[in-house]
Amino acid sequence: MMNFKISDWVMATTNQDEMIHGYVESIDVLQGLVRVYVIASDRESTIGKPMEVSHQDVKKLPVSTFDIEEQVKSLIDVALTARDEQWFFELTGELFAIQRNGAKRDERDVVPSYYFHNRLGVDQL
Repeated sequence: MMNFKISDWVMATTNQDEMIHGYVESIDVLQGLVRVYVIASDRESTIGKPMEVSHQDVKKLPVSTFDIEEQVKSLIDVALTARDEQWFFELTGELFAIQRNGAKRDERDVVPSYYFHNRLGVDQL
């Protein structure tokens, strides 16, 4: 049984045993295949490309809410790169709400910036 839908964020293992992370572009229920647009992978050449994987090898990632301004800004970069207009508008709305409410976590709850690595190269925009 497939417990995910188009646009869900997922992790999967391909038949070449590589790990991929991305979002669902399409689902072929009859053949049991899921087309995932790859955002991160342990094989660099698959990043930025769609891959078909068996639905049995796909795991839906939990939905989380973001209240840290920098995290939302990073996701806006991903939405722009993926050309996902709806997600972009949702994220910018969230960013405006954070800025308006001054919703920031205590300093000890914030993950240091060196912990993240921007694989998309969009920081130059």
